[in-house]
Amino acid sequence: MHMRKTVTWQLGTIIIGIIITMLLITSVATYKTAYDKLYEAAGIEAYGCANITTGLIAPEDIESILSGDRKAMNKVGLQLNWTTEHKSIFETQYIVDFDGKLLALDDHLRKKGFEPGDSFYIDQEAIDMLVEMGHPTYSEIYEYDGMDRLSGYAPIYLNNEIVAVSVIDFDASIVADRTWGVVKDGILISLIPMILASIVTIILIRRKTKPISALITQAKEIADGNLSVENTHNKSNDEIGDLARTLNLMAANLKHMIGTLKTTSDQLTRNSFETAESLNEMKVSVQQVSSNMGEVASSISDGTMNAEQSTYILDELASLIQTAKQKADTSVDNSKKTIATAEEGRSRVDDISRDMNKIRTSSIETGQTIQQLNESTAKINRIAGTIAGIAGQTNLLALNASIEAARAGDHGKGFAVVAEEVRKLAEQSNEEVLQVEKLVKDITGNIQHVVVSMNESTNLVEEGNKTVQFTSQSLTDILTAVSNTAEEISEVSTLTNEEAAKSDRIVELITHLAESIREIEVTTVNVSAAAQQTSSAIEEVADRSTEMSKVARELNEIVGQFNV
Repeated sequence: MHMRKTVTWQLGTIIIGIIITMLLITSVATYKTAYDKLYEAAGIEAYGCANITTGLIAPEDIESILSGDRKAMNKVGLQLNWTTEHKSIFETQYIVDFDGKLLALDDHLRKKGFEPGDSFYIDQEAIDMLVEMGHPTYSEIYEYDGMDRLSGYAPIYLNNEIVAVSVIDFDASIVADRTWGVVKDGILISLIPMILASIVTIILIRRKTKPISALITQAKEIADGNLSVENTHNKSNDEIGDLARTLNLMAANLKHMIGTLKTTSDQLTRNSFETAESLNEMKVSVQQVSSNMGEVASSISDGTMNAEQSTYILDELASLIQTAKQKADTSVDNSKKTIATAEEGRSRVDDISRDMNKIRTSSIETGQTIQQLNESTAKINRIAGTIAGIAGQTNLLALNASIEAARAGDHGKGFAVVAEEVRKLAEQSNEEVLQVEKLVKDITGNIQHVVVSMNESTNLVEEGNKTVQFTSQSLTDILTAVSNTAEEISEVSTLTNEEAAKSDRIVELITHLAESIREIEVTTVNVSAAAQQTSSAIEEVADRSTEMSKVARELNEIVGQFNV
C-alpha cells in the first residue's frame, strides 16, 4: 500500500497542514504587524526629517521660490542635498506646491531629469489632510518613476500660513526588507517545534492506526470471500476496539448468512427446476385439454345440429301420427256406419225370411211367376256370393288391420291403408245390400204374380229361404268382423293418441336437450378459451420459474465465491 493512501499519512498530512497553516497565519500576522509598524516608523521618520529641514530654509528664500526666483530655487536645492547626503535611506527631497509643481529639488532628483516647475506625483489625499490639519503626514506606498516610494510631507509656513510642502521620498522596498529581517529569525525558529510536533503526531497516529491495518486486512479477506479468516483481537475501548468487535460480529453474521443463503439457493435451484418441469407438463396437459375441448365443442355443435334435425323429424312424425289418428277416428266412424248398415241389412234379411215363409204358404198362388222368382233367386245367390266374398275380404282386412295396428307404435302409416280398404269394402257391402233390397222388392212383386204357381216353386222357395238365411248369417259375420275391426281401429286410435303425446314429450325433451347442448357448447368454448389463457399464464410462470432458476444458479455462483 502506498504511503499516501494510509490513514496515518492522511491524518498526518491533515494535522501537519493545520500546523503549517497556523504557522503561516501567525507568520503573516507577525509580518503584517511588523510591516505596518515599520511602515509607520518610516513615514514618521520621513516627515520628521522633512519637518526639521523646513527650519533650515529662510523665510525670504521661501518667498523667493514662490515668486519663481531661479537663484533662490537653486540655493534651496543645495540646502536640500544635506538631508540625502546625511541620510542614505532617503532617496530624494524636494519642495512642491499644493498642485504637485516642483519649487525646489535636490541633485538626486535633478539627475533623473526633473527641474523646478515640473509636475511630480503627490498623494493628494495626504496633502489635503496636511493643509486641513496643519501637521506633517506621510503617503501610502506608491510606484512612480520605476520605484516604490513612501513620501513624508511637512508644511512650510510663511507668515503663519502654509504656502508649500517639504517632501522626502523613502525607498518603500526598505520597509519590506527591514520587516523580513525582523520576522525571519522568529519564523525559522518556530519551524523547529512545528517539525517536532509533526514527527510526534505521525508517531502517535501510527500507533493508533496500526490496529486499523489489521482490520483492513481482515476486511479485505472478507471482501475476497474468505469468511474463515481469523478475528482481529483488540481490547481497547475506543472506536477502533468497537470497530474490531463490530467487524468480527459482521464476519460471523456473514458466515451464518452465507451458509443459510447457500442452502436456500440450492433448495431454490432444485425447486425452480422441478417447478419448471411441472409447469411444462401442466402446459402440455392444458394445451391437450384445450384441444380436446375444441373437439368436444365441435362434437357438441354437431350434436346440436343432430338434435335440431331430430326435433324436425319428430315434429314431422308427430304430424304423421296426428294424421293417422284422424284417419283412424274417421275409420272408426265409418265402421260404426257400416255396422249400422249391416244390422239394417240383417233386419231386412229377416224380413225377407219372413216374407219367404209367406211366399211358401202362398206358393200355390205364385206358380205363374216362379220362373221369374228363380231368376231373382239366382241373382240373390250371386249377390250372396259377392257378400260372402266381401265378408272373406273383410276378415282378411281385419287381420291385416290387426297386424298394422301392432306396428302403429313405430310407424303409424300402414293402418291408414287398411282402414281405407275397409271403408271401400263397407261401401261395396252397402251397394250389394241395396241391390239385394231391390231384388227382394222385385221378388215381392213377382210373388204377387206367382201365387198361383207357389206350389210348384215350393222347393225353390225353400232353397231361397235357405239362401236368405245364409245371407243373414253372412251379414251377421260381416257385422261381427266390422265390429271387431272397429274395436281394433279404436284401440289403434287410442295407441296413436298415446304415441302422439309421447312424441310431443320427446320433441319437448329433445328441444330442451338441444338448448342444454348449446349451453354446453358455449361453456365448452369458454373452457377452451380459459384453457388457452391458462396455458399462456402457465407458460409465463414457467418462463419466470426459468428466470428464477437462472437467478438461483447465479446466486449459487456468488455464494460459491465465499469460503465458509
